[in-house]
Amino acid sequence: MNEENVDDIEVNLDVALANWTRERRGQTLFQTFIEENEAFESSQYDLFHGACLIAMHANPELDVNEQKNRVKALAEEVEKELPENREERFTLRTIKKISTLLFNKEVNPETAFQGNLEDYYAVGNSCVDKVLDTKRGIPITLSLIYMEIAKMVGINMVGVNLPGHFMIRPADVPECEILVDCFHDGDVLFVEDAEEMLSKLYRLRKGERVTIDRSFLEDNHLKPRAFYTRMLTNLKSIYFNKSDYKNALAMCEYQKYCSPDGAIRIMNVRDSGMCHFLLHNYSDAMLDLTEYLESEYSSNISAEDRASVQNMRDQARLHLSRF
Repeated sequence: MNEENVDDIEVNLDVALANWTRERRGQTLFQTFIEENEAFESSQYDLFHGACLIAMHANPELDVNEQKNRVKALAEEVEKELPENREERFTLRTIKKISTLLFNKEVNPETAFQGNLEDYYAVGNSCVDKVLDTKRGIPITLSLIYMEIAKMVGINMVGVNLPGHFMIRPADVPECEILVDCFHDGDVLFVEDAEEMLSKLYRLRKGERVTIDRSFLEDNHLKPRAFYTRMLTNLKSIYFNKSDYKNALAMCEYQKYCSPDGAIRIMNVRDSGMCHFLLHNYSDAMLDLTEYLESEYSSNISAEDRASVQNMRDQARLHLSRF
């Protein structure tokens, strides 16, 4: 091999390393962000920052501060409609101002946000930068932008993981029993309204009705780890259904940093193993699938699921035995 060929190989390796680093930029920053943030479960946690790092998987050049400034500009528009003295900003009135600015097509016909019913499973719906671009999203990303604006104008809001739907509510005013449905034009709902909406969603028979326990609202708000896990699970499912196993695996890698120990973590290990197998990474597939089958949660694995995973692991072992 002559010196020129060696130089070509080194250049190719440098390019490959640069591309690999670029592709993993979001994951690397997300891992550091999770590990270094001491206030991870606090109400002051920068939830939007972490979501930007997740969106970076699809846009490695994403500038987090630029996205924050875009939201800040929206918050400044809300500020113009509110009393200067924050003590005079009543929660319900402030929330209605935010909903009007973000979702009212008569007030902002060209820039109003809305739920993307036409293309619900588009990847961009789960990436906050794209949602800010297109003004289209799914409940969790629209809610996140709303929560960030609310925080900037003095209202702390949290996510509520209702059955089959995601809403938000004010966190610091227990007596204010309202929910905001960001997927449906930022509708401000009292609990009774939410019960009626969910009853229609589930197409319950006449006389049947979803009932929301008031204590459920207080106790069941998504903390940062669970919030990110839900975002990543959405993306993982979308990529898996598109047979894009490389990006599905990337979502598994992200999720490792924020999933708690337990059943959720071990399910992510299974998903990672499946992606590795489908990408022909048989050694990594063996490790993940074996961990899943031998975990302390293995007794909860259905017979059908166990048989499928065991078959996949056996095939991975067979492939490895040929080398």
